[in-house]
Amino acid sequence: MIRLNQNFAVAMEFTTFKKKESVTDDALINAVLQLESTFLKHQKGILFHCLVRNSDNAYANVLFVDNKNALKELEQNVYDNEAAKTFFDMIAEGSSSINFHDILKTKFTIPTSFSCVECGTFTLNNTFTSEDLIATSTVIEQKYLSKFENTKAHFIGQVDDSTYSEITFGETLGQTKEICSGYTTNTDCLPLLEMANTTSMKLDFWYLIA
Repeated sequence: MIRLNQNFAVAMEFTTFKKKESVTDDALINAVLQLESTFLKHQKGILFHCLVRNSDNAYANVLFVDNKNALKELEQNVYDNEAAKTFFDMIAEGSSSINFHDILKTKFTIPTSFSCVECGTFTLNNTFTSEDLIATSTVIEQKYLSKFENTKAHFIGQVDDSTYSEITFGETLGQTKEICSGYTTNTDCLPLLEMANTTSMKLDFWYLIA
């Protein structure tokens, strides 16, 4: 994990993948650390990077930037880096999926500590707008999530013209899951669930490993 500065983040890259069966966790983690030290920490605009894992033995690179051009420059430069080539060779063919999330929250800062990332994506029912979603998210933060010491940060993101995301950083995996399950019974959270198209909803929990 690297944290380069405390500038406000405007976008998050969330890339999921599975490693080849022949690759050990230790080898993967070492490759990620080499990628961070030889490449990522030298790229302009990058604020933070970490590697997380879920219960399905999938992994995700989580990367924050303070300007979206940094993501374009990263994509252009990464294939010339030897550590990146080593890392890419460990990924199972056809298993990777990349999403870019525009952060729909002003002055968002990455939390100083966390161990879990909740990542949910969804589309909105036709009667709702992004402004409705952001307003509801603010209420959830103020009246529900703020009650829990476990909650370290939260934002609504936009993946494409119709897909949105809700991202929460938590202190522990167990408490973050428990708080998330509370959405279904809390009156301040129910409006968000009503806005989301239920057939489009995808939710997963990831824990920090590097």
